[in-house]
Amino acid sequence: MAMVSTAIRFSPEERDWIQAYADFMGKSFSEVVREAALEYVEDAADLLAFQEAIAEDDGTWYTTEEVKRMAMMAE
Repeated sequence: MAMVSTAIRFSPEERDWIQAYADFMGKSFSEVVREAALEYVEDAADLLAFQEAIAEDDGTWYTTEEVKRMAMMAE
């Protein structure tokens, strides 16, 4: 996969903190920042999907046994 460069500004203390973590984890600074940014965006998307599911919830719930029974009937 092709990569592009992007500038992100950190204070010296933030940079040192991130670099120390990257060193500890055996990763590059870029790897740590990229993974953190992607995880943040994925978490936000998951939260949005959860909120939409809650809004669409009609109150119908099934026990584990009911779900198993429905799955067997669908086969």
